[in-house]
Amino acid sequence: MSFSYRSIVVLLSVIIFASLVKLAFFAVPKDNTAPMLNAQEVRQDLYALLDQIEQHSAFYALTPDKASPQLKYMASLIVEQYQDITPNDRFAAEITKLLNSLKDPGAQVHNFNAQSGELPLTLRPLNDQWLALDSSNSPINNDFPFVTHIDGLPMSKWVAASQAYLPEPAKQSQEMQLPWLKKLNLLREDLGLSIKPYVLITLINDDLQTQQVTLALPSHEPQTQLVENNQEDQTQDMSVFEFINQLSQFERTEFQDVPHQLETVNNTTVKLKISDLYAFELNRDLQQELLKGMTHPLLIIDLRDASGFSPKLLTLLSRYQDTDLNNTLAPNVMGFAHYRRSPELRNDYLQPLNFKPLDALEYSVPRLKSLTRNLPSVDEDKFSPWYVRTKPAVTPEGRNRLALLVSPKCRQECEWIAYRTKSWSRANLIGEKTSGDFARQYHFKLPNSGLDIRFSSSLTYDAQGKLLSGAGTEPDIWLPQNSDIQWQGLVSLVRSAKPKTQIIQTSQPTKLAQAKLN
Repeated sequence: MSFSYRSIVVLLSVIIFASLVKLAFFAVPKDNTAPMLNAQEVRQDLYALLDQIEQHSAFYALTPDKASPQLKYMASLIVEQYQDITPNDRFAAEITKLLNSLKDPGAQVHNFNAQSGELPLTLRPLNDQWLALDSSNSPINNDFPFVTHIDGLPMSKWVAASQAYLPEPAKQSQEMQLPWLKKLNLLREDLGLSIKPYVLITLINDDLQTQQVTLALPSHEPQTQLVENNQEDQTQDMSVFEFINQLSQFERTEFQDVPHQLETVNNTTVKLKISDLYAFELNRDLQQELLKGMTHPLLIIDLRDASGFSPKLLTLLSRYQDTDLNNTLAPNVMGFAHYRRSPELRNDYLQPLNFKPLDALEYSVPRLKSLTRNLPSVDEDKFSPWYVRTKPAVTPEGRNRLALLVSPKCRQECEWIAYRTKSWSRANLIGEKTSGDFARQYHFKLPNSGLDIRFSSSLTYDAQGKLLSGAGTEPDIWLPQNSDIQWQGLVSLVRSAKPKTQIIQTSQPTKLAQAKLN
């Protein structure tokens, strides 16, 4: 039997298409996390976790003599406490607390669905009190708007319990506490309370009168039922049409951040929100919006959720910096970094973080030694040689002002922006202290639970050799983070802020706006 050329081409096309569909099917993300773990699986995952930390964690390598016994002790407590079947979300919570002992702001646990009952209301901090809001962000009781107790325990107890799941720099952040305060049953277990299908809320008003309200918890499907359904689904072959429909609904995270436009606050002030620093580098329209905003007497940039390692934004904002006439050894050096050695890492591991080898400075050997004399001595078997980052070569211009909104979610390059602008006389940081997360992350999956673990694999230092990683940057104006910012009131805060010491009054031609704030 002979085949024509056309039939052979059609047959090969069908085979190639079927292969591509099958490959794409394997590429679709799946939730492979185990809903329950037995004691042996818990021990195996803990052993794998400690092994990876010892090999790849930069914060662990700072003080291994202290970190190693502490981690082993915490792991032994987990093994001792969970001798039977352990829910995956409970195990993830214990792993989170264990990682926080490293004081690593980049330590994270992903890829688990919390099945614990959640608080059926929204908490919002207001000064030293907590508003109790419904799903529409309205008080659940207008006459008694604040919550003082949950299940008979004061809010301070719940806040303290939630802080166990936060790294050191973020423990005092109300914004970072909120997601953990929602995990009611998880915190109930930590506080030794019984699990119930309802919660007792104590409310108070300005006259110190109280009222108690009982709210039902949102129901969810039992985990065992979910497992059975998942197993049934895996036995069924997915049709091509079902697969194509899933692909049409699949969203890539890098396209979820919609570019924000410049918005007017008043006749002298505009604001702009930037979240994805990579997207900002590629978006010329958004860059033009920023440059347009820089011509106004006051530009407010919301960086509370900003991340990414692109240096473009810092380069543009450097026009707000002061002229530096200090005759230092290397006035262009911004900081240093090194990474945790590993056989699979190349020597350009820190290049995406805008660092380069010290040799790239083309300094003499004596000058390089003087430049790095304040850097700490490290174990060369554990850490790479030092890398350096230089300041953007940008000339300061103008007398207008800059205000940056920051929070513990301001990470990676956003940390550099907060650190650099902190010392500029025409810039003000507003919000909460950043977490100090400058690093590249090492990540892996635990074999049984499927948890995605991430932690810092590099450390960052300033030009004087002081450790920046994990330290964070304090704002000039402290402001609790929530979505309801009164922008005109924020402008008033900037106007009333204590002036910073200016390094030198710039004498260069002014290209930006010179008007004073109203």
